[in-house]
This record gives sequence, C-alpha cells and structure tokens, in this order.
Amino acid sequence: MDRTCADLPWQVWLEVDGRDVEIPKDTEGLLVLNIGSYMGGVDLWQNDSEHDDDFSLQSMHDKMLEVVSVCGAWHLGKLQVGLSQARRLAQGKVIKIHSSSSFPVQIDGEPFILQPGSLDITHHDQVFMVRRTSEDEPKGHAAAIMTEVLLDAECKGIINASQKKVILKELAISLS
Repeated sequence: MDRTCADLPWQVWLEVDGRDVEIPKDTEGLLVLNIGSYMGGVDLWQNDSEHDDDFSLQSMHDKMLEVVSVCGAWHLGKLQVGLSQARRLAQGKVIKIHSSSSFPVQIDGEPFILQPGSLDITHHDQVFMVRRTSEDEPKGHAAAIMTEVLLDAECKGIINASQKKVILKELAISLS
C-alpha cells in the first residue's frame, strides 16, 4: 500500500524474445502469465476486450507467455472487482527480467527476494489437466468412464503412465 516498488521501472528492465520492452513509468509490478486466470479468476490479458495493440489472443496451448504491468496494490484490488485492466506489455517465448537491485518476486504464490541479476522465464512443458464434468452430460460420462478404464489399465500394468497421458490428451481433444 505504501508504493515500495514505485521505482521498479528504473531498477528493472524487460526483454522478450531478445527485444527490450519499455516498462511504463507508473508500473509497480510485472506479471508473466501462462494461463488466463490470476488471483482467483481475474482475466488479466482480456481476450474478450478490444485492444489497440497487435498481440495475439492468449492461449494455454500456444507455448507463448504474456507480460502485463500493474500499478500497485490499489490497482490489483480494482482488477479483482473488474474496475480496471492490466496493461498488456509483451507476448513471447523467452521472458528475461533484469534487475540492478534486489526486489520482491512471487512465483506460483511463493514469495522471495530476487537478488540483482536476471530471471529467465520460458515455456517448459505442457501438462494434461482434468476438469470436472457433469455425469449427466454424455461427454462427461464418457470421459469419466475412460479415465477409470485407463487408470485401471495402468494399475494392472497393461499400459504405462506415459501411454495413459497420451491417451487422456487425445481423449480430451476429441471430446472438446
């Protein structure tokens, strides 16, 4: 609340896919996104809104990362209740954040102080995610049955974990 990161644009510089990206002077936080949800459901990239930039739609499947800036704790609060939007800064495969002094960082909810240097963020891998479906939906019922069958087959040694992963991924694509 007391603007402890108000000097972030002068202490940190951002590089995306080898190009320097200007950090707006009112920035107090940079967020690197790989999914469309933050803080319990806030859509920071705002695919559904009109924007005057040339960025692509955010997708979990494109192996791209998005970078947005926020202007402090009050701005985060306004984002949470839908009264503001984050500023879209960049989109790319390799995000480098360089710092000339120590500053607070949070990765997947875990806070720490980053010492002067560089933080490199890249796409590593994709993981198959399961979501709850209604048993009343034909596709949801089919997915539940197939998941149980594949788990049973893995437990019995008929297929291995890697094969189960591939089959579940293909099943998810087919049912989506």
